[in-house]
Amino acid sequence: MDKQKERFAAILVFGGIAFYFGLTHFNTVIRWIYGLLGLCTPALVGGVLAFLLNVPMCGIENLLKKLFRRNGSAKKGKGLRILSLLLTFVSILVVVALVVLMLIPELQKSISSVTLQIQKNLPGLVDYLYSLGIDTTMLEQQLASIDLKELAGQMITGATNMVGTVVGAVSATISVLGTALFSLVIALYILIDKENLSRQTKKLLYAFVKEPVADRIYHVGILTREVFGKFLSGQSIEAVVLGILMFVALSLFRIPYASLIAVLTSVCAFIPFIGAFISCGIGVALILMVNPLQAILCLVVYQVVQFIENQFIYPRVVGSSVGLEPLWTVIAVLVGGEAFGILGMIFFIPVMAVIYILLKETVNGRIERRKAAQQAESMESILEESIQAMDEEDEQEQ
Repeated sequence: MDKQKERFAAILVFGGIAFYFGLTHFNTVIRWIYGLLGLCTPALVGGVLAFLLNVPMCGIENLLKKLFRRNGSAKKGKGLRILSLLLTFVSILVVVALVVLMLIPELQKSISSVTLQIQKNLPGLVDYLYSLGIDTTMLEQQLASIDLKELAGQMITGATNMVGTVVGAVSATISVLGTALFSLVIALYILIDKENLSRQTKKLLYAFVKEPVADRIYHVGILTREVFGKFLSGQSIEAVVLGILMFVALSLFRIPYASLIAVLTSVCAFIPFIGAFISCGIGVALILMVNPLQAILCLVVYQVVQFIENQFIYPRVVGSSVGLEPLWTVIAVLVGGEAFGILGMIFFIPVMAVIYILLKETVNGRIERRKAAQQAESMESILEESIQAMDEEDEQEQ
């Protein structure tokens, strides 16, 4: 007991000293924290990257296990893990390449068509300005009043500043690339040896934390992994299905830029609620430059496909994967978007799902324990009444 008191007193003393030092040297503490985060950034980014890549890698690994088991050859160990990881990277590169190959020609086509439309409508625009009484002589006078020497000096100054900006951008890019490379290497090591790392982490957890708390932390970790995995896989499937449906619908009505709008829809489908408005707005704006009537038709077709997807596909693919009510989904999107922008809007949905499940488990557990306590009290009262009745019967017989 004395040792516990001494330990508690030492914690209070050193904690008070640390708190006083933090208050008096606040800027120094903040600088140390930022430096420590900078040192830990590759490890943190690598862990997040490994967490995200683990979802498709596990799916590919399970498919390979089934394939090898069907062929009668059982392939296990790190060989299968490395093969699954390589196939995951290949799949990601193929998807990115397909998106780029589909986007670049459509973007070139849209830019050229918009340029032609501007060149075609420019004389009419000039005539319209003349009809409004707008004179362009003021613009000509302003152009004539430009001092060439002053302009040359500004250009030299701008070039000097640009050189400094380019040097800073190159150094920042090299730093970011170095961090990304180290993060990728850390993610690869985590994915290849994830069972061993999981076992070591579990041993450390149960060695330094009490068993009930360790059980709770372990349960939260498993639940987080399952919810995030289901959310990412369901969201990816939903994005692909929505893009295919959009491409087929727009192609049937012969609406231009069908593939571009479909790819944008698939990419923006990862952004809850706002992604549909972004892709629809860009598609309608592009088509509006070519044919206003087709832009209206595109808007109608897009909304019909989006309605079908929201009513029949999204609840089955994504809604059932996280088990989150629409109200909590909206709250998660608002809070995540306000705190972390687009990434927060995407990843706060599974975070809210984890919090919702834990809260539901806690509430249900407390209610069950209360019911059990009430049942135990009622059983005790029944036993006491029966004992008293038996005692009274014995007294009457005597």
